[in-house]
Amino acid sequence: MGVHVFVADEAVDITFDGADRWLTFSSGMRLAMADVVQARVAPVAEVKPTLGWRLFGGYLPGRMATGHFTDKERDGGRQLWCVYRDDEVLVIDTRLERPTRVVLQIEDRATLAWLINERVPVS
Repeated sequence: MGVHVFVADEAVDITFDGADRWLTFSSGMRLAMADVVQARVAPVAEVKPTLGWRLFGGYLPGRMATGHFTDKERDGGRQLWCVYRDDEVLVIDTRLERPTRVVLQIEDRATLAWLINERVPVS
């Protein structure tokens, strides 16, 4: 897969390459830790109901959700997804409007969620 996540003390860097770069319409992003609310591993079925209209990217029911989507729970919000047929995903919720949430199918998602949560500032 062409999804890479690097967790540093001050930010989470997400990059897409190969087909994922094309399918998500994104080369990646940097999320400041101050903007991250939480990271967790969740079943796709749990987070999918928040998925709104597809803006850029691809969507095939039961097969893939890639790119930018509206957020049903936050007016004006956008989500970034790069998920194929996996049942569990890494979910990063933010304070931002774009993206309100990043959902990724990636190896070591539990470790990445822990690393991110260890660095999220306590409010």
